[in-house]
Amino acid sequence: MAPQVELQRVTEPADEADILREQLDYLIDHAARGAECGCAACHRYLRVRAILLEIFQEPQATKVREIPTALARAA
Repeated sequence: MAPQVELQRVTEPADEADILREQLDYLIDHAARGAECGCAACHRYLRVRAILLEIFQEPQATKVREIPTALARAA
């Protein structure tokens, strides 16, 4: 009689959005405890915070190039 082989269970991958939320919750909790200890979690929190709040910053002024008069006349 052949030995019975136990099948391995394959777990489904975790939802990426759930992982991101979990990590963000962890970083927020770490920062909310007044932890500005300079550890890796503090640095990650500051980077993530800057990225997420980037959309609310005023756009930087950029110089607009003048359209050469030849192109302006062609239009």
